[in-house]
Amino acid sequence: MAGSMKQIHHQFEKLELKKKALMNLITLLSDEKYTQQPSTGSWSVAQAANHIFLSEQLSTAYIRKKLSYPDTLLPFQIKSWGGVFLIKLALWSNYKRKAPVAINMWEQQTILSQTDLEQHWSKLRADMITLIEKHQEAFGSHMVYRHPFAGRMTMHQMLIFLNDHMAHHIKQINRIVSKID
Repeated sequence: MAGSMKQIHHQFEKLELKKKALMNLITLLSDEKYTQQPSTGSWSVAQAANHIFLSEQLSTAYIRKKLSYPDTLLPFQIKSWGGVFLIKLALWSNYKRKAPVAINMWEQQTILSQTDLEQHWSKLRADMITLIEKHQEAFGSHMVYRHPFAGRMTMHQMLIFLNDHMAHHIKQINRIVSKID
């Protein structure tokens, strides 16, 4: 229903494999290629990779905050799967949606170097899985995450979104790399 620990770990492991593949790709780039925009108005590899990291960072901070107020957590509702599938559809299509200001890389976001990104992301992932494991039994069937466009979700559904989001941006990064090479 809302995601067992086995399902949580499966989604988290998929997320880790995607991050490893992404970091293997971007660590091969020179600093110049890492920050080079393929065309005016297009994100660089650095912007796209940092966008994914920021999305995960803010998602983790959001569930940490929500879990500190357990009385406000909504119970699981089947309609939350509609939001998950809406995101899947949007990411699968060519539909472009402007990122929220906090993760919009045209705003004044800090762009981490490849090395700093790897270090910060590894720490974030350790914090994320520890947080989820600590609270899954008590709150796994609650909607502790709110996606800005798709609405409230469980922690399991958040991990599904993060996987889909990362896969979408890895395709984007591969396109960017092919254009700057």
